[in-house]
Amino acid sequence: MKNFMKVTCFALLLVMSGTLLWAGGAQDTETMDEKLIMAMVTNQSGLGDQSFNDAAWEGLGQAESELGIERKVLESREQAQYVPNLSTLAEQNASLIVGVGFMIKDAVAETADMFPDSNFAMIDGFVDLPNVASISFKENEGAFLIGAIAAKVSKTGTIGFVGGMSTPVTNRFEAGYRAGALTANPNIEILISYAGTFADAAKGEEMANPQYDQGADVIFQVAGQTGLGVINAAKKKGKFVVGVDRDQNYLAPENVLSSMIKRVDIAVFNVCKLVNDGAFKGGPYSYGIREGAVDYATSGGLIPSDVIDYAESLKKKILSGDIVPPGTYDELDAFTPPSM
Repeated sequence: MKNFMKVTCFALLLVMSGTLLWAGGAQDTETMDEKLIMAMVTNQSGLGDQSFNDAAWEGLGQAESELGIERKVLESREQAQYVPNLSTLAEQNASLIVGVGFMIKDAVAETADMFPDSNFAMIDGFVDLPNVASISFKENEGAFLIGAIAAKVSKTGTIGFVGGMSTPVTNRFEAGYRAGALTANPNIEILISYAGTFADAAKGEEMANPQYDQGADVIFQVAGQTGLGVINAAKKKGKFVVGVDRDQNYLAPENVLSSMIKRVDIAVFNVCKLVNDGAFKGGPYSYGIREGAVDYATSGGLIPSDVIDYAESLKKKILSGDIVPPGTYDELDAFTPPSM
């Protein structure tokens, strides 16, 4: 009995010290790896936008399945929530904090400065701090192809563009789109509207209806959740609409002519991998056609084959440098459509 009590006490001491004796060997429970937490803070569109935020969340999902990280999200419904949400994740020692969208840029800069030991990624904006990976896309390249497709498909000679808010990013989409359309048809008429929000589907429909009524038979929406209203308007009017960021044909298979693909998921996964591998480094990261992160979708089968051939010829000229799609209004003003 005394020997049994000695063995029991010895085992208890081993357990209390964090070591478990088993089958003649010892295992330190403290050596078990904890999952890295990687998280994102949405812009005001939030998850469910079928676009930008959802794509970033998918990138974290890929990191969860392939790298074994734990993903988290804090949704922002107003700009005042940006800094508190980012700070909360930093205080929770998240290994990577992703700020989604140009509107969150100042908040990322402020929070990254307050938490210099935390890693941040800024989607669609540049923050000049060593702990921030600033990820940008050459949206003008993909939008150029979309503009050319829209102009070629249009039967009325009028197309449209509905943006969420006027920012350098949405302006880059617009400039590329207009240049591509003018390249395909120098006489094309292009209607432009901005809704003033990325989070109001009803406002998107309100912006789209007048353009369709004025003869536009294709509208390119770059507007987050607001853009879902543009798609709804296209369905009601029996017109074409172009989606953004992800392939949105499934939302209206007979109306979503194409979508300008912007692989935010690829960029988010790549920065997650850098953190996971201990290779994270702040600075600019740029993604375009060459990197396989910007393109157009053909999944709906609505684009005529000759128009696809034309778009592919333009893509080759972009890759060769023969065409440089404009990304600002000044560059658009100076742009001369190439002869094709």
